[in-house]
Amino acid sequence: MLTDKDSIDRISATLNSTSRLTIAYLDNVLAPLNLTASNYYFILKIARAKTLTQEQLFKQIQLSPSNVTRRLDQLINRGLIEKQRDPNDGRGWLINLTATGQQLVPQLNQILADANAAMFNGVTTQQQDQLVTILQQINQNIVE
Repeated sequence: MLTDKDSIDRISATLNSTSRLTIAYLDNVLAPLNLTASNYYFILKIARAKTLTQEQLFKQIQLSPSNVTRRLDQLINRGLIEKQRDPNDGRGWLINLTATGQQLVPQLNQILADANAAMFNGVTTQQQDQLVTILQQINQNIVE
């Protein structure tokens, strides 16, 4: 465990800086699709599942329900997703991609593949796997 104040600050500052730069970079490359770093993954999550309840999406995205609802509303207003009452639970909502949203998925996947290739240029697959493992552990430590 790090105890040196400079080392601790270096890691936190680097994580913070990398997060900000990544968000700005993704916002830029996703702009042609009129998506952002804070909403593109809703499209991908829904596309993978075909249909999700809003509750399932809350759990997968791990954001507060109000943040998820706000982003869903943005995507609904853009005509990319739709919400319908869940026939099995009148209080719940089912979320699906519209035809327009479905057409966006291949373009979105290509933009993200290109972005990942650029961001991880010179980083081996093993290093990427280690990074994901480390970040998942940090997330788990924070949540607990």
